Parts: sequence; C-alpha cells; structure tokens
Amino acid sequence: MVEFFIAIRHVLERKFQSIFSILGVAIAVTVFVVSLTVSNGLEKNMITSLLTLSPHIQIKSTKENFFENYKDVIEKTKGIKDVKAVIPQINSQSIIKFDNFAKGVLAKGIDAENVKNDLNLRIVKGNSNISELNSILIGEGLSKEMKLKVGDELSLVSAENKELKLIVRGIFKTGFLDYDANLIIIPLKTMQILGEQGEVATEIGIKTGNPQKIEEVEAEVHGKLQNDNFSIVSWKTINQNLLSAVHFEKFVLIAILSLLLMVACFAVSVILNMIVREKIKDIGILKSIGYTNSHIRNIFTIEGLIIGVSGMILASIFSPVILLVLKQLFKMYLGNSYYYLEELPLYISVKELLIIYIVAFAVVFISTIYPAARAAKMKPVEALKYE
Repeated sequence: MVEFFIAIRHVLERKFQSIFSILGVAIAVTVFVVSLTVSNGLEKNMITSLLTLSPHIQIKSTKENFFENYKDVIEKTKGIKDVKAVIPQINSQSIIKFDNFAKGVLAKGIDAENVKNDLNLRIVKGNSNISELNSILIGEGLSKEMKLKVGDELSLVSAENKELKLIVRGIFKTGFLDYDANLIIIPLKTMQILGEQGEVATEIGIKTGNPQKIEEVEAEVHGKLQNDNFSIVSWKTINQNLLSAVHFEKFVLIAILSLLLMVACFAVSVILNMIVREKIKDIGILKSIGYTNSHIRNIFTIEGLIIGVSGMILASIFSPVILLVLKQLFKMYLGNSYYYLEELPLYISVKELLIIYIVAFAVVFISTIYPAARAAKMKPVEALKYE
C-alpha cells in the first residue's frame, strides 16, 4: 500500500511527463481499436454483400450441365445440422433489352419461395414477389444504367436465343457492385421453360447459419453425396484469393498498429528512467530505513502501470467517441457516393477488445522492467552520495 502511494506521488510530481505518457498510451490504444473496428466492419460488410446472392456451398453436376435429380440432393442435404436453406437454381448468360438499350447479364433462375424466404434481398423499390412467370428482379446499378423502374417491361434473350417479355417487380441492392449492375433474378420455372430441359437445375446452393465456419457443413455434404457425379465447393474456396488478400491486409494493419503501441510504451519507459535518475537520493533514503530491492522495484513498476492503465481507461472513452464522429462524418460527406455504402460499417468482438487491452497491459508492464530493476539495484551508500 505504501509503495502505491509513493508511486502516485512520483507520477503527480512530474505532471507534464506523466500526462504526455498517458496520452501516448491512450492514443496508441485508441488508434488500434478504431482502425481494427473500421477494418472489421468493412470486411464483414464485403462478405455479407458477397454472400447475399452467392451460396455458402455450391453443388454442381460433373457429368452434364444440367442435372435432373436435384430434388433428391435437396432431400439428402436438408437434414444436415446448420443448413438453413437449399436453393436449386439455373444460371445462364443472357441479354436484356429496353428502350434501344441492350446489355449482357447473368440470369439467375430461383424459386419464388427461396427468393422471399432465404436470400435476404434488400429491396429498395417494389417487392421480391416473382411468383408470376413473367417477373424479374434487377439490381439498383442496372436499373440506373438502363433507366429501368418498377413496372417496366423488358425483353430477355436467353443463351438459347429465345426472347421473352418480363416485367420488373422489384429493384434490389446488395452493396456488391458486380451483382447490382450485372445480375437479374427470374423464376426458376421460367428458366426451365426457356431451356426446354424439363425440371432441371444447373446448381444447388446451400445457405448455412454461420458461413465463417463452413468446413464442418461442407464435410457433411460430401458425406451425404458420396459419389463422383458432384462438384462441391464452399464460398471460401471460390473466393480464396480475395480472402487471402483481406487477411494479409489485416495482418499488415495489426503489425503497424502494434509498432505504434510499442513506441508509446517506450515513452513510458523513458519517463520512468528519468524519474529514477531524479529520485536516486530518495531511493537511498528508502533503502537506508529498511526498504528492500523488491519494494523499490514495486514502486517503479506501479508507476508504469498507473500510467499505462490510465491511458487504457482514456482509450476506452476516446474510442467510441471517435467511432461515432467517424460514422457521422462518413454519413454526411462520403456515404453512398464514393464507397457504395450508406453508413460506415463498424464491428469489433469482445474477444478482440480483450486481446488488445491485455497486450497493451503486457507491453506497458514489460516497459517498466528495466527502469524498476535499475532503481532496485542501487546501493544505499552510493544513492545517498549522489549530488
């Protein structure tokens, strides 16, 4: 207890240096938390947008372009734990025509019930009801490019060179520009009629409860479909290059932020060294009245921890305030204009926060070891002779 009060007195005596050190730790931890929160939010938003119309697991036939037994596959995979939806679909390159405009798009034939219940499409205009065979849903980017609105009639030219009139029932926005500008959704039955192949599908998509932990579900799907007629791949495999780039970017970000934290803690070590030099005579007096090396070491270790913990407490106040300000600034000046986002996505887990603060505490503690050990090693006679 006495060591604690002595440490507090030392910190208060050098107010300017102490405040400088506390702010250094606070700024370093705040930058770490804010940067990681924004990075996580953007990554999560990207993956959510990517998976809106992309299945978590994709099943295709390896024998032919169409497979007729897709209903059997659906029955086998529906009972697998964590499978939320099994969606048969037909994908085909097509052309849409409207008011002297023509554009190549990817047409997805999906059952109306799956569109309504399983895709979680964000409809910005109209609705997602494509129960009628002449219905079509288009992306917001495509609607702006071709000046299409809900209720307009357009022509679809299929890969088989068959033309069909369709009515725009809804306009969706996923947040993934490639989908919103180049993809359309029409009823599965309509695609089957255009293809004249009967009740078939080109692929089956599986949606799970947790796409980040897809490996177990993928293994079970492989177990249920044990033959060579199916190609089964997860979204992580399909997008492995993109995910690798994102993970590397995050690694570099954390490495740079860790260096910033180390610099801040180096400042704490420097301040403690200065205090040790100034308090040499005090150290000699304390040792002459019976204080041991351990007591002296504790005093200067506590001083460093007071500075570090104070900085972390300030960081826990600064971080949410700065994130709130960034969110408002993004909404006011950048939202929906440059980054295709209406608001700045933010996300950080409790586990990540705990790791940041535990690591910060550990680095601060390590930075106190040398100054505290230096103070503890001083001999009483030499310390009293100083000055």
